[in-house]
Amino acid sequence: MDLIQKLSITALVLLSLIAGGMLIQHQMSTQGSAGKGETGKIDIKKYYEKKIARNAEIFAEVIKLQEQKKFTQAMKKLEEIRAAHPDNPQAYVYQAQIEYAQGRIAAAIHSYRTAVDQEPDYVDKKTPLFIGDTMLTLVNQARGKLQREKKLKPNDRTILIAIDDLLYLQRRIAGGCE
Repeated sequence: MDLIQKLSITALVLLSLIAGGMLIQHQMSTQGSAGKGETGKIDIKKYYEKKIARNAEIFAEVIKLQEQKKFTQAMKKLEEIRAAHPDNPQAYVYQAQIEYAQGRIAAAIHSYRTAVDQEPDYVDKKTPLFIGDTMLTLVNQARGKLQREKKLKPNDRTILIAIDDLLYLQRRIAGGCE
């Protein structure tokens, strides 16, 4: 046997050992998670329930102000909440709703994009946090308006950013990866 044959055989043996190890590891992890089954689902369900309840508590005043159409006060309260809970993307969802109610469609689209970037479950139909239908309604309404504005102001950076955000949301809602 020459050197190349010995190296080839050694490489094949090593690759076989690595593949075998990976197969054993996969079987062990599958057996471990198969044993959890319902427990894992219950834990996830409890996680979402706690998160939704916590958000309802944190944003109760914002929701109340929003229902009363006191948008300026609601935005101020959102700023306070965001300062106290900077890691909570739900603030961007409420911000988007308020901006949309005020007719600020480009800002609403951008706020939804920020929310989705921070919490991908907002566009995952399998989670209770899914708000893709609400976003899709906005996307469909805004598409034509933004295209008309782009024709009127082809170099307006805010319109171009809004269209980019709109297309991003459209892809994410449809299930695309970013």
